[in-house]
Amino acid sequence: MMALILCDGEPPSRELLLHHLQQTSLIVCTDGAVGWVGATGCCPDIVIGDMDSAGMLPECEVINSGPHGEQENSDAEKAVLLALERGAERIVVLGATGRRLDHTLGNMWLIARYHRRADLLLVDDFSQMRVISEPYTLSCKPGSLVSLVPLTCDVTLDTEGLRWPLHGALEQGTRGLSNEATAEEVFIDLHSGLLAVITATGVA
Repeated sequence: MMALILCDGEPPSRELLLHHLQQTSLIVCTDGAVGWVGATGCCPDIVIGDMDSAGMLPECEVINSGPHGEQENSDAEKAVLLALERGAERIVVLGATGRRLDHTLGNMWLIARYHRRADLLLVDDFSQMRVISEPYTLSCKPGSLVSLVPLTCDVTLDTEGLRWPLHGALEQGTRGLSNEATAEEVFIDLHSGLLAVITATGVA
């Protein structure tokens, strides 16, 4: 099952939202995103959060997580955990980048934290990110931008299908940015560490 999580960052374009709505079985909206989500005509299945910024709530299941001061994680993380509890095997997170750098970075690490429990994607109108900790084959169009960003200091890998192949240790920094796919499949033979794979939006 695929779940779509809608957050209170920069809203996605209508085209991007509709693309993912067509594929999802469960729509979870954080309370801060209710305004922009409602403006699109989308009706979520669940709204989750402390309801401090939800405004007029849609007719759906509402999960109030209690006062902000008593919480230990973000509404986005609560939404991911809820989707996992409801059986989601693939989770796409929209509206989780932009506006606030702290939330953007937090949401990137959210993908990393739960990446072993589902196929998790952080998506906006420019790019999408998944995190891997084992070998992975990326389906893409030749010429697509592919960036590999090490999240831990022990990343070692070998790649096939990139314009500039990477072999051995990939240190934390910028060396893995702005590579280019030369084939319809890019194979990332990840030997160790945690790696963010960032591609242009539209790559599977």
